[in-house]
Order: sequence, then C-alpha cells, then structure tokens
Amino acid sequence: MKLPGAVVRILPLAAMLLLPAGVNAQAAKPQPSVVSIGQAGSRYIYTVNGKESLLIGMGYNPIYRTMANDMRAAAYRRDFKLLCQAGVNTITGWDSDKGFEQDRFDEVTLDAANQYGIGVIMPIFMPADRDYTDPGLIGYVLQEATAKVTRFKDHPALRMWGVGNEVLTVMPPEQHASFLQVYLNIIDLVHQLDPNHPVIYREAEDEFVPELVQLLQDSGNPRPWWLYGMNIYDKDPAPLLRNWPLLGMNRPLFVSEFGYEGSSPAERAQGYVTMWRTIRAFPEYVLGAAPYVWSAAGPEPTDSKWGLMRADSVPVDDTFGKLAQGWRLEPKANGPNCG
Repeated sequence: MKLPGAVVRILPLAAMLLLPAGVNAQAAKPQPSVVSIGQAGSRYIYTVNGKESLLIGMGYNPIYRTMANDMRAAAYRRDFKLLCQAGVNTITGWDSDKGFEQDRFDEVTLDAANQYGIGVIMPIFMPADRDYTDPGLIGYVLQEATAKVTRFKDHPALRMWGVGNEVLTVMPPEQHASFLQVYLNIIDLVHQLDPNHPVIYREAEDEFVPELVQLLQDSGNPRPWWLYGMNIYDKDPAPLLRNWPLLGMNRPLFVSEFGYEGSSPAERAQGYVTMWRTIRAFPEYVLGAAPYVWSAAGPEPTDSKWGLMRADSVPVDDTFGKLAQGWRLEPKANGPNCG
C-alpha cells in the first residue's frame, strides 16, 4: 500500500529506511487486537485477529510489581519465552483474590507478552466481601473498570476482560442477587467501552451456572460476548464438560483453571496431562484451558502446592515439561519463533 503523500513528505528518511520493504508507517505500529466468538453449526470458534485459535493458557501469578520496570520486563521476557517455547499463547491473572494481593498487569506486562505472541486476559477485580447495595462501592467498581478498560483496550496483547473470579463461591448466598445485578452493569459497561474483546467470569466448576442462566434470562439480553470459565481441580473433568451443553448457558466454555495434586511428582505430572487431554476431547464447545499455576512462590499459600515453577522459573518437577509436549502438538500452539 502506498503511503499518503502528506505522510511521505514528513516521514524522516532514516525512519523510512528502517521500515521493511512493503511495510508502511501505519502497518509498523502494533494494531489493537480483535477477539471474537463465532459458531459454525454446532461448533464454536474462538478467533484472534481473524484467525481461529485455541486458548493454550497459563495461570500466571509471580509477583514482580515491586521491581523496577526494566527488571520487571526482563523477568517477564524470561517467563514468556519459556511459555512461548512450550506452546502457550495466553496468560490469565488476578489483581487481588481472596484477600491476597497479586501482581499488577500493565503496559510492561502486555508489551513483553506481545513480544512473544502471548495474549493476556486482563483482570478486573470484584471483591467478594463487600456490600453490593452500597452506592459508594458500586461507583468505585464502575470507575475502576472504566479506567482499566480505557487504558488497555487497544493493546495488541489483550484477549479478554476477566471480570471476577470465584466471587459467588466466597460470597454468602443471600448477597448473590445484589452482586449479580451490579455485575451485569459492570460487564455491560466493559463491553460498551470495548466491543472488540469478550468478557469472562471464572468460577469453581458449575455450581452457580443455574443462577447465571436465570440472570441472563431475566435480563432479556443473552450477551453472547460474555463467557464462562470453569475452575476444576483433582478430578476427571469429563462429567462436568460433558454436561455443559445441558445447563442452558448457550455459549462455549473455557477451563480457566485446572490442577492435579497427586501423591508423587510423577503422578502429579500425569494428572495434569490427563486433564488436558480430557479437556481437548470436547473441542466443539471447550475452547481452551489454563493450568494453575505458574509459580510456586506466588502470593497464596496454596501456590506452593500447585506451582509448576520455582521463583527463578525453573520447573519444580516434570509437570510443565509434560504439558508442553502435548501443547506443542497442537496446530494452533504458540511458537516456533520465540526469540
């Protein structure tokens, strides 16, 4: 494509010489990502920038926020290169969760992820221990969501907005109704500000899906851009996944966390691999998964049990390597150009 004349006249000669042949100035700048969920017959399709994809994920929990930005970037690049080489194409994380302060995903995180072809599910925190009839809280969460979406919606590494994680699990049942009404307002705002990326809610298994189905029905708006992530631990996921189409959500599913403790390192590794293979046995509507969790040195006490890597990003056992063997066989896996 030929550059507009006005642009050609003001573009410095040195900058023009740095552009590869056939690439104009606009194309050289990373463009915002566009992510969508489509359907072909009974099969759902997860699309990133016009290409069908499979979410090969990783729950990503190391705490780098206290480092200087150059050190943070170096730590991210180290980790993301390993993830890229393993075939991982997406990370998911948390701002805060269950009282634990997590890392803060920002431009440093996103830029490093994009360098290695890794997308990011950006968290938007929904506290589970607050009163969702309080106008002050409602105004605060709306303001925080607006600021985050406005700041990051055009970044090429963005894949989805992760609005809430296991809130209903932690929250007393009598508070669910008020929370869910506010939740609808939050996700509608996010989608209005950024229609180019889905929104996902992550929850323990499928216990609260009937409440969510009823919520959508009562609202009169199916919100097909709103997705569900199921967190599954220490069990065969097949019964849960097989039952998904019968629950009435009428949308695809992501397994947003999975893990297997095992009685030995070898049993743990085999458990994770078996869970991944089972998840991939439902490709029509299960569009990917992310094991929990990257670092054994994360902020939650249970991270020492579920973590796949030491604090220096060296594997604690064979689990990550065994998962990577399977991931790299996927036609839509990340790589092979991982820096």
